[in-house]
Amino acid sequence: MPELQTWTTERIVRLVALVLLALACLQIILPFLGALAWAAIIAITVWPAFVWLAAKLGARPVLAASICTFVLFVLLVLPFAVLTATLGQAVPQVGNLLKELTLSIGPEPPAWLSGLPFVGELIRDAWVAGVADASGLIRRTLPAAEEAGVWALAQGANLALVLLQFIFAILIAGVMLVTADRFAELAQRLVSRLQMDQGGPLIGIVVSTVRSVSIGLVGTASIQALVAALGFGLAGVPGIALLGFATFLLALIQLPTLLVWAPAAFWLYHTGETGHAIFLAVWGLLLVNSVDNFLRPYLISRGAKLPFALILMGVLGGLLAWGMVGLFIGPTLLAVAYSLVRTWIGVAQEAVAATPAPPQAKEP
Repeated sequence: MPELQTWTTERIVRLVALVLLALACLQIILPFLGALAWAAIIAITVWPAFVWLAAKLGARPVLAASICTFVLFVLLVLPFAVLTATLGQAVPQVGNLLKELTLSIGPEPPAWLSGLPFVGELIRDAWVAGVADASGLIRRTLPAAEEAGVWALAQGANLALVLLQFIFAILIAGVMLVTADRFAELAQRLVSRLQMDQGGPLIGIVVSTVRSVSIGLVGTASIQALVAALGFGLAGVPGIALLGFATFLLALIQLPTLLVWAPAAFWLYHTGETGHAIFLAVWGLLLVNSVDNFLRPYLISRGAKLPFALILMGVLGGLLAWGMVGLFIGPTLLAVAYSLVRTWIGVAQEAVAATPAPPQAKEP
């Protein structure tokens, strides 16, 4: 009995020590958890390009990883650094743009509009009523918009911290690319240790889902934001970085990006920049919307098709959980979980369908 009690006591002590060690490690890793998840997503996404580049360079993975890391810095860190540096100027500029837009909306439509046959008077009356309501709404919401701008300025320090997370994630992603074989073997062993019969397919599903969401959702949203920001810069619209970031958010949750560039074009028109307004409208219709209408459906159709509600919850939940980095992590993690659940349900249904029916008793 004493030996059994001693053995049980030692086992409990070891278990408690193991739990305490795991909690301590989790407490240490917790501040970097978002960046580590983002690094894994980046590494999985750029892996095909890394393999191709390493082969072109004569099987030199370190050089290929360095080039990929540099490209990621240019594509991810540089735009966010510009947003962080110019946020203090962009918020007042966008606020002034909204004020000027409000004041520029005239109560009367152009004179030629009333002369249109059949529908001229109807359009004129709708214009007057709509402009009056819209102007009143904008004037009532301007104080709230100014308060939101003050809040955005207060987040400048947080944006600097997010920028450090971006840099850390890209550096870790570069290390993951070089040591990808070890990570893949570790993942395979972990899945096997958990006794998952579908270990191989599960890892493939996770990888394909991460690439699909990263390229089809986050990638196209980033491309749309960059194209829109370039159009804003060429048209002379103030607050380029903030407007570009707003375009990215709308594209990420699959809302029309014309909610950003159309008011900007309207503002240019009412400030006398008719040529720039036409240019920005054409730029938005032909270039920004072409990414939304053609590129995104093509890329997403090659991977997981996600419901709109899932994407919205991923974006908002990720933002609340991990801040700005969560905009990228949230939809990806939910997409992975969604794909795994669908696969598990499909496997379970196949197992139920394959189960032979019990023999029926014969009647005497």
